[in-house]
Amino acid sequence: MGDFDEMFQLFPEMVLLSKSPPTWKDDAIVHFGSSIASLFGNSFTKQINSILKRSESVPALFVDLIKLIETLLSENQEQKMVIDPVETNARDKLLKELDNVLSENADVTFSSTKDLSAIKLTMNDISIVVQPILNNSGQHSWKIINTDLPDLPGYTGNERKPFSLKEIRNIFQRQVDTMEDVWDQLRRIDNFCWVIDPIQPKPYHLYRRVYLSPLLSFLITLNPTDPTGYPKIKFLGAKNEVEKYRDMIQDEDAIENWDLEYSVYENLLTLLNIDEFPQAPIVDEPMEQEGIVGDEECCICFSMDDESGNLPDEICNNQKCKRRFHSACLFQWLQELATNKIVFNKIFGPCPNCGDEVSCNVSSS
Repeated sequence: MGDFDEMFQLFPEMVLLSKSPPTWKDDAIVHFGSSIASLFGNSFTKQINSILKRSESVPALFVDLIKLIETLLSENQEQKMVIDPVETNARDKLLKELDNVLSENADVTFSSTKDLSAIKLTMNDISIVVQPILNNSGQHSWKIINTDLPDLPGYTGNERKPFSLKEIRNIFQRQVDTMEDVWDQLRRIDNFCWVIDPIQPKPYHLYRRVYLSPLLSFLITLNPTDPTGYPKIKFLGAKNEVEKYRDMIQDEDAIENWDLEYSVYENLLTLLNIDEFPQAPIVDEPMEQEGIVGDEECCICFSMDDESGNLPDEICNNQKCKRRFHSACLFQWLQELATNKIVFNKIFGPCPNCGDEVSCNVSSS
């Protein structure tokens, strides 16, 4: 079934405006009105970006988007249970539940605010914060309001079923145990590769962007349920370099040679046919504080991060230029040129630095 047929089956109320829209790409952008943004807060944008990164098709994006919005709407309708010191009955119930959980031997430690409005669970330096609530049916439950953990299938604490503090503790402990293997794989990549994104990895970051050369990097995303399995890999950089390495990793023999008994790092060395990865240069502290980034920054906005926190991912193919650009910056630059040309979902025009032809995907905005 094609994307269009699947879209109409899932969303029959949608109206088809064109049979030749821009092709679905990983760097798509979704824009929402100010009313939606103010309703769901700043974290909404981060959650949308996470969905965009993992979605393989437009229908999959819409399905995940609907689930997210339904979850957020449901959470907004829940009434937070404020623990007033006068309400000793509610406070006593909380203290009793805490006492029961703390009396059991476990690797999870607890801490809380003075009024018990938020409780922090910690295990192996990984934490979640929960707060007591009353859901729509008046049942006492706990809601996760902050977490170091990524979303994992079968480990959600945001379902409508009320969860006790003990159940939250058990779910948290199982999830940390489950994630240890994938964190170990990511630590090896952090230790032996030049990771350019994220700059300061968090436990919920399951991806790494690894530097290979001035013209090439790759984005690798691990599957938390299959830590040493063949990961999702996407190359970023100059077109000729990207195509060469993309063909390399799509070779059937290369995929078959991926050995689950070895680490992801060791398999990457074999897959890319290299002895070791480039290491990050040692930058003097004074230079770093002055913000000297050099050729790694965007040639248009002169910054490393764009408004969405993305690093430059487009590179001029001219070997004497090799300037980098954010996709959004380059698209805006080319769009304003009278000499640009658009072919399918690509826009072409002169490089802002050297004048040679550069291109990027047409923005969906």
